[in-house]
Amino acid sequence: MTTPLSANQALAIVNHCPFPLLVLDPQGRVIGYNGAFEQLVGGAQAAELQDDEFATLSDHPLRTLLSNASSVCWTDSEEKKRYFEVHQIDLPGESRTQARFFVDIRKQVELEQANGTLNDRLKQSILTESDTGLLNQRGVMLALEPQVARSRRYNTPISVIMMDVHCSGGHQSTLLHIARLLKDQLRWADLAGCTENREFMLVLPETSTQAALKLADKLTQRLQVLAREKLDGQHLATNYGVTAWRRNDNATSLLKRAAMALSQARAEHSKQSIAL
Repeated sequence: MTTPLSANQALAIVNHCPFPLLVLDPQGRVIGYNGAFEQLVGGAQAAELQDDEFATLSDHPLRTLLSNASSVCWTDSEEKKRYFEVHQIDLPGESRTQARFFVDIRKQVELEQANGTLNDRLKQSILTESDTGLLNQRGVMLALEPQVARSRRYNTPISVIMMDVHCSGGHQSTLLHIARLLKDQLRWADLAGCTENREFMLVLPETSTQAALKLADKLTQRLQVLAREKLDGQHLATNYGVTAWRRNDNATSLLKRAAMALSQARAEHSKQSIAL
């Protein structure tokens, strides 16, 4: 059994929690907040909320933060949009108070917006490979440049996998099955492409080298299942070249290094992914 925290210990944890936090009573009145919330909105505005109900804040600049929405967009005093995912916790006890945490999702929203902008651009030009429906090399380059710029700005990881798949049977139908498998296994923020030489390119934002290597292992397993279930037991041999963004990289150098890693994997006839 764990030892219960004292009131002072619990209060210290709340005050030093890095996430902005509000405490509301059953009527929706603000009865407390932590230092992170005060730092976010300013001491004067935070103090104004004390004992106020949501219904009485029709014109208050912090009204958005007190709504029951699961995510909010709030404009701060410097006219910057701030995006938060809101987590609500019913606190134990007869008072039925509620704690509300605000988790910053600005980077996720920016990534979604960047992908939305990219999708609009893709509709305006032919950037896909005809046999697979995946991005062609030009499309990958166009998509990768803003991702690299974002990594440079926020110092966040991004990895690229280049892979080839050699099959013993039919070609075009196999490529389509592989392309569908890649789309199914990747996250919404990831990108998949295919070169003229039928090498697959995977762009993985917010992904370290180790996580990319694990994905390559997972794809190998899924391809084996695909071969058994949909390709009449064809033998699929794979090679993977993996690399991660470095401080001086641009999209061209990142893809070039991934291609070098793939060439090395082929030369060594390695069943393991090569990371450079």
